[in-house]
Amino acid sequence: MLQNSFDSTKIKFTQYLTNLGISEKSHKNYRSDLSHFTEWLILRLRSVGSYVESLSETIPFLSTNMAKEYKSFMLQNKIPAKTINRRLSTLRHLSRFLVSSQTLDTDFMNDIENISLGHRQKSSTSPIIEDYRSYLEAQKVSKSTVKNYVSDIRQFLAWVETNGQIINSDN
Repeated sequence: MLQNSFDSTKIKFTQYLTNLGISEKSHKNYRSDLSHFTEWLILRLRSVGSYVESLSETIPFLSTNMAKEYKSFMLQNKIPAKTINRRLSTLRHLSRFLVSSQTLDTDFMNDIENISLGHRQKSSTSPIIEDYRSYLEAQKVSKSTVKNYVSDIRQFLAWVETNGQIINSDN
């Protein structure tokens, strides 16, 4: 696991949830969703050269753009709409907690809306991805490996699109 076992922000947020009087099941889901987001965020920040190890260390990087990128990541990976919305709810609570505790000045989840429960991710957006999928299947690669490779490519392309990068094959 990437996270430190001691993370003051995580501990304080968990206490904040307890003080809200939510059910044990909701509490468990919030903790799980927070762990998922934190692990994603740590990997995302490390991919751009910021060495962070805990939720507390990621706070300076929390922004609406980062939240949009996380939402896009979940959509790209075909996470069920109910799960996405529950995770976004967790992040709204986290954002309110960080603002109320004066850890952050602004609500990084302010403009992030839930997705409609009828939302369906478009099937493959690029014929080249489908060609690559066919190639992997012809090579008798396992179904889970095909799924993971295609997901990685989609995530990379979403990152390229989000960051405005242009891939130049001449380099």
